[in-house]
Amino acid sequence: MRELPPRPGSLHRRDRFGYIPTVTAATFEQVALAELPLLYRVARRLTSGHEADAEDLVGACFLKAATAWSAFDGTHPRAWLLRVLRTEHLMSLRRAASRPVLAEEEEGSEPSTEGFWREIESRLDTARILDALDRLPEEYRLPIALCDVEEMDHAEAALALELSAVALRTRLHRGRKMLRARLVRLSEPS
Repeated sequence: MRELPPRPGSLHRRDRFGYIPTVTAATFEQVALAELPLLYRVARRLTSGHEADAEDLVGACFLKAATAWSAFDGTHPRAWLLRVLRTEHLMSLRRAASRPVLAEEEEGSEPSTEGFWREIESRLDTARILDALDRLPEEYRLPIALCDVEEMDHAEAALALELSAVALRTRLHRGRKMLRARLVRLSEPS
């Protein structure tokens, strides 16, 4: 019997009976650190560009993922971590909705980086696109962020978002259409 290499992105080793998980603390650290940039970028999209909220969200995701790592079967770690991130985001939205908003919290906002983007003309279009993307409803923003910005394949993005392939393609189509309309409005002279 010829030995086959393990599946790409899998934390399994192959034996004569199939894939056997080798889930350890060391592999969690390796996987988590390898996916940190992706998780942070997706968290920025989820939090509409708020860096502090994105950092908190990734931290909560890592905490939840580390405690649940022993129950993880080892397949598709990127999709699993993205699902944990999305679940943590939804939980944080529910917690925020259940607590009263103080007047001080409403007034404070993140400092703007618009002056920096004006100086760097080559990045201006990217900033406008990402800003328009941040203004889309979450159900359309996430599929576009995963498939177009993060360049994930549709199957992995559908798995991460717990959607069927058809639902993902539908949301991508509708989201891209909405994004295109927003960008056209932004490019028209005022």
